[in-house]
Amino acid sequence: MAVSTKTPGKKAVARIWHTPTSKAALYWLLFVAGYTALFYILYLLLLHEKARFFKGPFFDVVFRCGVMSYLMILGVAAYSLRARFFHGLPWKAQNWVWAHMWVGIASIMLALLHADFRYILHFECSGVNCLTDKYLALPSLYGLIFLVFSGIVGRLLDSWQTKMIAQDASTNGVGIAKAIPARLSELEYIIERLNAGKSDAFKQYCERALACVGLLPTDLPALLAQEQADFQRAHAALAEHARLAASLQVQTRARLIFKTWRRIHMVLVPLILLVISYHAVAELIRVLLGLIHTRPL
Repeated sequence: MAVSTKTPGKKAVARIWHTPTSKAALYWLLFVAGYTALFYILYLLLLHEKARFFKGPFFDVVFRCGVMSYLMILGVAAYSLRARFFHGLPWKAQNWVWAHMWVGIASIMLALLHADFRYILHFECSGVNCLTDKYLALPSLYGLIFLVFSGIVGRLLDSWQTKMIAQDASTNGVGIAKAIPARLSELEYIIERLNAGKSDAFKQYCERALACVGLLPTDLPALLAQEQADFQRAHAALAEHARLAASLQVQTRARLIFKTWRRIHMVLVPLILLVISYHAVAELIRVLLGLIHTRPL
């Protein structure tokens, strides 16, 4: 006797998983663009050798010491404190993420200006001393660039994985990963109840099918006529179980990918920030000492 393995038609409930776009993305972009452009204009008008209108220790040294870039780097790093400890601060987390990204990119632009684009447009470096020259200037610059671009990659990765989770959650009929295990337990209870008093072939097929993810075994067992109705119900429950198990696997893998990146990023942040802080503090002390020594008594 042929066994029908079609699952009963069930119309999935349409769900909307969408985060509205924040206007803060545009506001922070405009602020950062204007702020960075201001320093580049000052650089072209006041500091460039071919168009230098002012001279002296302030314009020659202090303006170039990268203080503003370092302050922006500290502001970018402060996002981690907001995300972990200061949840009561104003704005949504999404607004802080956009500030984190745009200010981080601006810090690179100011750091390049501070270094006069050394190590980028003109790489004056020879030997091991290049790494330690000017208080770890080279590791600080490239560390900052790597940190910011890794954050951009993380943002893209987060958007990609979030979209994948949202698409799966809107089509699996249950929702996000937290809701799936409860439904899987219900299906396992239904299958266990249908298994009671059945033949070994019935039970063995159900046992194999419960371990499947996505697709069920195609070799259907030969069953007695009185087991056909229960087997159809069990097969429908097994098909949904396999489908939800695949959905849970997709969502869990997506979350794991982003969590792995975040852990790597959070380990690298304090290390690179330590190098940048050493360079910034040492350079600032050198500048201040130079101003003191050159000041007339």
